[in-house]
Amino acid sequence: MEHGQAELIGGKPAIFGRRKVRPRTCVAVGKRHLRAFLQDVLEDMGFIISECGTAEELPHVLCTELPDLILLGIGSDRIEPGRLLEILVREKFAGRVLAFGARESIIMTAVQQVGGEYGLVMLPPLRTPFAAETLRDRVAMLLPREPAPRPAVHVGEALHAGWLELWYEPKFDACTLSRRGAEALVRMRHPTWGVVPQAYFHPRASRSAF
Repeated sequence: MEHGQAELIGGKPAIFGRRKVRPRTCVAVGKRHLRAFLQDVLEDMGFIISECGTAEELPHVLCTELPDLILLGIGSDRIEPGRLLEILVREKFAGRVLAFGARESIIMTAVQQVGGEYGLVMLPPLRTPFAAETLRDRVAMLLPREPAPRPAVHVGEALHAGWLELWYEPKFDACTLSRRGAEALVRMRHPTWGVVPQAYFHPRASRSAF
């Protein structure tokens, strides 16, 4: 079978040749600027993003993108929550649904109740405005829980490549609380792993040449 080809199993399309290494989400919001904002935030978390601005676009996204999460904007232009829930139930969506909207929205409460009654996995809703950290907390169960990398990096290589940085920690006088200087701390920013914990690259005390 060719890469990405679909075959019907039990009446549902099964996609072969697509490993979901990263979680996928569909942002169903009518307003373009909201879709752009959420896309930036979710991409930073590691999601692969698809989007739909109308309910009519959702069936195609469900079939081709196989999202793990639907982010559903309540009260957005062109998005009909009832129509979206109907499609998700009809397509037997097995992922999670995260609705967000105004704090006093009656429609939000109705969406949560109806979605739950029809067997959809409804996450606790987000009340706008919300911070990126709040969104991360809601979707934390979908994020990969991989152990932090333990790179074996030669200090000489890091120095030659320019990966070492100086971070300055201010020092204060205990009596006057005035700033009296700063302590320079060496940190390493690896091009792949980001900031590497110092225990992984600090040389042993015996290697005094460094």
